[in-house]
Amino acid sequence: MEMGRRPIGELSAAEIRELVREKYSEVVLHPATKYRFRVGHQYALDLGYQQNETKGLPKVLMESFTGVSSYLARFQEFQPGETVLELGSGGGLDTALLARKVGCSGKVIGLDLSLAMLQRAAPGSKQAGISQVYFNQALAEELPVASGSVDWVVSNGIFNLSSEKERILEEIHRVLRPGGRVLCSEIVLQRQPTIEERLNEDDWFK
Repeated sequence: MEMGRRPIGELSAAEIRELVREKYSEVVLHPATKYRFRVGHQYALDLGYQQNETKGLPKVLMESFTGVSSYLARFQEFQPGETVLELGSGGGLDTALLARKVGCSGKVIGLDLSLAMLQRAAPGSKQAGISQVYFNQALAEELPVASGSVDWVVSNGIFNLSSEKERILEEIHRVLRPGGRVLCSEIVLQRQPTIEERLNEDDWFK
């Protein structure tokens, strides 16, 4: 925790979002730095992403990967022509893989809190020849998406970073079309965190 900054347990939801934005913008600038969480292409492979899935993708889409699961890449039920809203699109690895699944007739909307992440993902997608992706800086708690307009809402490790999870769920419900589906990967605590961990900024990003 930086000198002068209050413990994270005393921060408002807006202050926590700014803390998250700062941290993941730092990851873009310094992806090789050692963080309390893993980052990058090798981490994605260790999670279960396959070499044949990522082969040929620009390095820029992979080196800032910070997801928590390979499930989005392995899931087979996306259909060509569907619209997928990705919350916390990060460096763009999942975005690119999702775009392949929905094809040229589909659409993937990648939203992220960090403008720096989006500035990495957008040119990386263009470099990969993927045109059906659209990026926007936005809060998961306040989605700039029309009600009932998407077939899927997906995410790969964002709920653990928000102190307003209920608002995210409300927004997901709002933007889904009737019969729309949700696919979210998350970390799971195996024990209750201590008071010290709850107040420690670094532990927020485990």
